[in-house]
Amino acid sequence: MKGRRKLFLGCAALAMICTPAASFAQSDRLEKQMDVVVKLRIHRALQSTEETAAGVFVGSDRQNAYFITACHAVVQDDARVPSVRLQFRSSPQVFKAQVFEHYDPALDLAVVQVPIVNLPQELSEIVRKDAALGVAVRVIGHPAAGDWSIASGTVQNMNTPAGDIHHFTTSRDSSLAEGHSGGPVFDANGGFLGMHTASGPTYGIEAKSSEIVNQLAAWHVPTNNLTTVEPERAGGVVGNQPADREAINGLLDAYADSYNRKDAPSLWKIWPNPPAKTKQAIEAYFHSARSITMRVTDRRIASSGRNATVTAQSSQEFTPKNGSVQKSPENSITLELEKKNGDWLITLVR
Repeated sequence: MKGRRKLFLGCAALAMICTPAASFAQSDRLEKQMDVVVKLRIHRALQSTEETAAGVFVGSDRQNAYFITACHAVVQDDARVPSVRLQFRSSPQVFKAQVFEHYDPALDLAVVQVPIVNLPQELSEIVRKDAALGVAVRVIGHPAAGDWSIASGTVQNMNTPAGDIHHFTTSRDSSLAEGHSGGPVFDANGGFLGMHTASGPTYGIEAKSSEIVNQLAAWHVPTNNLTTVEPERAGGVVGNQPADREAINGLLDAYADSYNRKDAPSLWKIWPNPPAKTKQAIEAYFHSARSITMRVTDRRIASSGRNATVTAQSSQEFTPKNGSVQKSPENSITLELEKKNGDWLITLVR
């Protein structure tokens, strides 16, 4: 494409016309993913215009829920648009959203946030996948023809014609209506492949899901609604992942709390079989401390059946019995978990 991307270009890569979600044949999984897609209404005071984009729920912390969208939708002339309203599929109510402080014009990625109290209950986790050539895709957006509409296409190239390795392209027959910028690119089973950013003459441009996740991690935006593990199905019904996610978060809280209280017995209850040298080192660490403050943040949970993997950021403040406080930098931490007799336990920490 030449020059700056045109705002809210038609949905790319599409082999057929946009179709309202209710009338499109799709998997149960894709239908559930519709609820994580939000409608954004952006008011531009200088132009006295209101435009529409899509957003995708990626995670939350104790204060806010976070949604990715296209940077060009909510950033203008290197300044965040002050008036953005957000609507969930499940309700006509509209909430005021705030554009996150960081954004990436090159990737065309931005984030908007709303208070966590406005988030609907039991939204589905998104399974993140990498795009592959020839895979059929569905792009969800909000054209004038109907909100939460689906357009179809196929992954055409893993890079853009200009050689951009951070985006992939999808085939299309013709440009579609406005309102798809920032919309998710799903496969037929609801796997999250990327985010729609713009259209070229004969193709669509989609930010790769891996690039999105890496940038969000750099910005410390929670991505705990993204996973890389396919949900197990029993009798054709997706397992109870929200309950598992809540239990796993409780386990992570208990893990940090055992450090904060220097309570080795409590730690071994949730991590019953640590390596002998690790156990010895942790107990010596507890014994030498006057106080410890541990935080486990930016949690990403991937669970399937009886196993789960958690990647997070961990930081500590350690005050020895005879010395001043020592602050460790934030580091990545990975915990392998196993579900035994209904309880999640730690099997490995690295």
